[in-house]
Amino acid sequence: MPVCNIGSATNIFDHIQQVFVDNEIPWSNLISFMSDNCSVMTGKHNSVVTRIKEKAPSVFDFGCVCHLANLCTVAGVKALALPVEDLLVEVYFHFYHSSNRKEKYKEFMEFTDIEPLKILKHSSTRWLSLEKCVGRFLHHWPALKSYFSSHDDVEKPGRVKRCAAYLNDHEMYMYFSFLSFILHPLNEFNTIFQADEAKIGYLKEEMVTLLRKFLGKFVRAMIIQSTEDLTTVPFEDRNHQLNDNIIAVGVTTRAYMVDHADEIPPSSLHRFFLSIRKFYHAVTSKMLAKFPFKDVVVSNLAFLNPSNRGDLPPSALTVIAERFPSLVPQDQWQELEEEFMDYQTIPDTDLPCSHEDNRTDFYWGRILEMRNNITNTPRFPLMGKVVKAMLTVPNSNAECERVFSMVKKIQTETRANLDNKTICALLTTKVNNIQHCNLVKPSKELLQSAKKACLSYNKDCVS
Repeated sequence: MPVCNIGSATNIFDHIQQVFVDNEIPWSNLISFMSDNCSVMTGKHNSVVTRIKEKAPSVFDFGCVCHLANLCTVAGVKALALPVEDLLVEVYFHFYHSSNRKEKYKEFMEFTDIEPLKILKHSSTRWLSLEKCVGRFLHHWPALKSYFSSHDDVEKPGRVKRCAAYLNDHEMYMYFSFLSFILHPLNEFNTIFQADEAKIGYLKEEMVTLLRKFLGKFVRAMIIQSTEDLTTVPFEDRNHQLNDNIIAVGVTTRAYMVDHADEIPPSSLHRFFLSIRKFYHAVTSKMLAKFPFKDVVVSNLAFLNPSNRGDLPPSALTVIAERFPSLVPQDQWQELEEEFMDYQTIPDTDLPCSHEDNRTDFYWGRILEMRNNITNTPRFPLMGKVVKAMLTVPNSNAECERVFSMVKKIQTETRANLDNKTICALLTTKVNNIQHCNLVKPSKELLQSAKKACLSYNKDCVS
């Protein structure tokens, strides 16, 4: 793991290139590049990607879809009239450093009969944080409302007064209830592409599904059905949107409005529904601007999905071969199409695998093991090159983020002076061990080697 202390595009690229040189990896082997979507990494000018494309012009880079989904969430929350995230953060840090406040709050949880679950810390950089924090906050709402309303500092300007005011505000509660309802489809999409298995073939389908879900919550069904391309639905036109009485805000939110109809002023209701429309508009606009709906590679990678076996034209693989010229020479594209047609027309009964394991890589592993009956040669040699290359395309940069988290757990405050080689060794052991640590039983030979290494290290330290 290279030590990169300066986060400039030049420095990061130089470290990547050094790894390639040290391991004798040619740039022509590079299929795709995945990172977060900051300008240093993926900017159009003077970024890591622009430097990589100088070495490998055909590299595939579309950004991290999990990060993009989180940006959609952030854009939607910012469109709300009241600061939902600020309230989450202020309440958390009110209790964070004070054991006395936590003990006092326990009395309010007992009084309001609230199960004593931990108040979660919201972090905008953690993609799935907001939904969990909102749900837990709603669980604590009665106790928090009682606590802050009866606090000694409730009349003084500051955090306690702000929190008490928001917790007694019906409009703020409706925003929390709405977010608890609407964040699920975004997080569901995010969870799919955080998986450590090849899901890239499902990306186009899941993006379209997510867009349709959001459009259906605030746009008239007739408008969506009459538009052939979902990305061109005129959702901004107010005449095409659902009325306030049927726009999707969640069953719980609707029930709250009915139960507190006499207490919620019309102005708050009007502002609430206006904010909900802005939320939907912001999320949908960000989706259309950032998601790779029109990317030809993403569209044609749908062939990796076993359920799409007969739905795509034979040219789907040719498009990919043209995009990545190092995979299959142009004079073999016709043979590639023939192989793909052969695969598409195989009867289901002749396929050597089932979909029970539901893993794309396992499925293709079995398909590519198929051989010709007469010559006993691989049945899909050219298609195999394309499939294997495309299965290396990451779903997102979640795997990299997991490694960063592992490093933080290895290099803690009490182990801050660990050498880089030691961190890498521990990290390698962690990443490559598929068992739970409590189930690992080291062999006698491994234990003896470890003891010898320890003795040798201690002797060197003494000398």
